[in-house]
Amino acid sequence: LYGLYQPDSGEILFDGKPTEINSSADAIANGIGMVHQHFMLVPNFTILENIMLGGEGGALMEGEEATLAEIDRLGREYGMTVNPHAIVEDLPVGIRQRVEVIKAIKGGAKILILDEPTGVLTPGEAENLFAILKVLREKGITIILITHKLQEIMAITDEVSIMRDGAIVGFRE
Repeated sequence: LYGLYQPDSGEILFDGKPTEINSSADAIANGIGMVHQHFMLVPNFTILENIMLGGEGGALMEGEEATLAEIDRLGREYGMTVNPHAIVEDLPVGIRQRVEVIKAIKGGAKILILDEPTGVLTPGEAENLFAILKVLREKGITIILITHKLQEIMAITDEVSIMRDGAIVGFRE
């Protein structure tokens, strides 16, 4: 769905229309964001620099004031406040994950995929993440969680599809 792998069969329907997603750029253009299990942040950059990276036409500091305002707005609106001047490598894992979510939402994600989002979080950080995901869902963003922690999934999701070897083997609404 995020374009990292190509399907063997089937089709992707986006807003009811067949859509070809061959790269992460295609996914982003279609409003799909992803938070990888292993974060894709530059450790020695600030939060601001990481959020701007790749989104400013190659000029990293272009639009700094606008990005700061957007980070502040997203923090207030979704309960994801961060210090944009903090260095990523100095941050706890839960805040790094929050930066990834902010970056995806700032990039226009209407569908947010999280791969093993609680695997590296403390129980408190996981609760905080779930509170943020609830707000995102209430604001109309679709959340897809990929995890092996079925107890968590059953407690926080509207629908569950269980896949094994690329095939759906169970479903719950």
